[in-house]
Amino acid sequence: MLVSGPGSASYRVGQDLSMAPGLGLMRDAIIDQHFAERRRLGRLLGAVAQNPRLLGIEIDEDTAIVVDRKRQCEVLGSGAVDIVDGRDVTCTNISEEQTDGTMSIFDVRLHVLSQGDGFDIATHRPTSCPAKSIGRHR
Repeated sequence: MLVSGPGSASYRVGQDLSMAPGLGLMRDAIIDQHFAERRRLGRLLGAVAQNPRLLGIEIDEDTAIVVDRKRQCEVLGSGAVDIVDGRDVTCTNISEEQTDGTMSIFDVRLHVLSQGDGFDIATHRPTSCPAKSIGRHR
């Protein structure tokens, strides 16, 4: 999990991100919390740029995810869960020698989930979006 790092909206190349083992309840993920109130999406994007095989998961205040044995999760609570998938990243300047520039990251996938939405961690795909489908609004 992320334990410290910049809280600004844009991640800067060369900024320190401190990660530590979490509770060991979920593999292959980087978890951050309280992201909405502290504007931490840039920090999680930086962590995923450095570790693109891991899912980045941000869990808002008053919100949780429940993960079952099949690696399916469901969002509970009043906030949101952002899931950052870096598996298809095609370009990033995260390893550039020049520091303090704004990070670039191309082809990263972002999912924003709310109460009742699900996510399949094994396939990296949302599993539900009840009555929120774009096709239903046309």
